[in-house]
Amino acid sequence: MRGIVVFILAFQLLSCQGKSQEKENCSKENAYNKITQIPEVSKAVNTYKTGKHRIIFTVDEGDYKNKKYYIIKEEQEGEFSNSVWNIFYVDKSDCSVYYYDTVSGDLMSLSQWRSLGKKNEKKSMEKISFTDLFNEGTIIKFTPNDLINKSNSDIQEFKKKLQLFEEQNPVIADFDIKNLSALINNETFFDLQYYTDSSWLEYFIQKYKIDASGLEDLMALAIRQEDFNAVKILVKHGYIISKKDLVNAADTENEAQEKLKENKTDGYESYIAGNSRINLISSFLRQQYRMNKIQDPDGYTNLRKGKSIASEVLEKIKSGDPVEVLDNSGDWFFVRTKDGKEGYVYRNRIKSV
Repeated sequence: MRGIVVFILAFQLLSCQGKSQEKENCSKENAYNKITQIPEVSKAVNTYKTGKHRIIFTVDEGDYKNKKYYIIKEEQEGEFSNSVWNIFYVDKSDCSVYYYDTVSGDLMSLSQWRSLGKKNEKKSMEKISFTDLFNEGTIIKFTPNDLINKSNSDIQEFKKKLQLFEEQNPVIADFDIKNLSALINNETFFDLQYYTDSSWLEYFIQKYKIDASGLEDLMALAIRQEDFNAVKILVKHGYIISKKDLVNAADTENEAQEKLKENKTDGYESYIAGNSRINLISSFLRQQYRMNKIQDPDGYTNLRKGKSIASEVLEKIKSGDPVEVLDNSGDWFFVRTKDGKEGYVYRNRIKSV
């Protein structure tokens, strides 16, 4: 009987020694190297190694279902706070690596983690909207070209969102032109909370090949908010200045004068006069208005009584002849000829040259 007891004790001692040796099969250094060699982790370390934000790791120890692990947190260190990106568990016995899912509280393999990431990416793609890119809280001074030429982390993060948005909205039918109103700046407003480089307005007009007929509301907004760059971009892309645009500019000039009077009365600058561009805008619009001319491959176009090719022809206007565009709404512009005759001309027969 004594021999049996001794055998059992000996077996237990050997078993304990085995377990002790099993713990030492994976050192803390080996566990750390395992994590930093994961391609996704290594890429993050390289991406942020030169910026203000860098990737750091904290190594702890703990149990999960009666097994011992190194717990390694991948964090992004910021100027004022850190954010945990991923938590990995490394088995002390064999250096097997697992991802800790904070939602379920379970460990999963790296392949399961990658599949989860793809599902989350697809989910984010379904949710991306224009306001995720541009909204009243954003200040975007970089340009579309900077997405290619600069490796700044903020710019590259924006690039990812933009790519998702464009994959979700590949053609003009998917794109709401009203989105572009977020790209019209208002630098005369005293408490400006956002700014977007005007090159983005041009980017989306070109990207979605937006017809000039869809730019009417944007021009009205650009005039009211005194965004001279936006006004020039809209004209560059085929917008034809009409009489109502001149009226809009004149009204905005009068409002600017009233705001300047309020500045003096209130004792502070609620309207930033130094940023005002309405005088430049008005001058530019008048110049463009005078440049409106008929351009027709047939050498002339018909001035009609109504908005239809079936409508009565009032007269023929020669190519090169100037016209005053009184209303540029819709497909048929209401115009006045140099002889004072008023009627309708199809919009693509008028150019500003």
